[in-house]
Amino acid sequence: MGITRRSILSLLGASSFAGLPSFATSAGAKRVLRIAYFTDIHLTPIEEVNKRAAKAFAMAKGCDLFLFGGDNLMAIDHKTEDYIQAQYDNWTQFTEKNLKKPYRAILGNHDVEQWDIGDLSYSSGKARPVKFFGMKNRFWEERMAGWRIIGLDTVHRNGDGFMGFIDPEQLAWLKDLLSDKVTPTLVCGHMPMLSVTALADSGLTPKDNTLPISFASEVSNAREVVKLFREAGNVKVCLSGHTHMIDRCDFGGTSYVCAGAVCGGWWNGANQGFLPAYTQVDLMSDGKFELKTVFWEQ
Repeated sequence: MGITRRSILSLLGASSFAGLPSFATSAGAKRVLRIAYFTDIHLTPIEEVNKRAAKAFAMAKGCDLFLFGGDNLMAIDHKTEDYIQAQYDNWTQFTEKNLKKPYRAILGNHDVEQWDIGDLSYSSGKARPVKFFGMKNRFWEERMAGWRIIGLDTVHRNGDGFMGFIDPEQLAWLKDLLSDKVTPTLVCGHMPMLSVTALADSGLTPKDNTLPISFASEVSNAREVVKLFREAGNVKVCLSGHTHMIDRCDFGGTSYVCAGAVCGGWWNGANQGFLPAYTQVDLMSDGKFELKTVFWEQ
């Protein structure tokens, strides 16, 4: 039997992209931007954790841009002000010492402060972390090296908890933005749009002859977003995190990549067999990209 891309993927396993390109790059195509996608760092003011996290940052020093994919802090949701401030202070001190390249960020569920009971807006609990991480807005767009990078706000209130959702304001903004069907585009959002990890989660319980996927695991109205991506035709890759597991779904011309977690199992080894990792994304001059999973603590 001949060697095919599928057979190579099966040999590598789901836990590593091993530098495989999305599609073959054109002859003479050059890398125009290298991104270190660091999702689910869960940085906490514990000295040992900071020392370990510094190793991951040092391994990515050759990138052009750090992209923080949410759950950057251990957890400021439903925490005391003293603990919230301690995490902010620790992040500031850590990044001043270890972050030597430009960065952009999006928010995860643990980066959102407690919902304001009197404020039902989609921005509730996000004002301070948005400002702290230097974000232009809770969702944003950047143009870099001939590419467009879009950061989404995927986490919203659901009763006392949260759910994955793209709100109407953001959806209208995204639809307008994707009227540009030419510029190669990378999208990032903390919660996955499409991911096998939600089905493979060992905690998923069958019910009524189905495997119901919680809206706390994937974006609830992902079909609308995926439809926009397919219609645009130039959304090359959509990065996520949240599940602390790694997979890639190629669908409708977009690669949906769940990039694991820098912290692995919340700084306690692997999570469901997935070791601490970040994803290196090389954006190419021909609109293609290449991925590499870096298991930084092996």
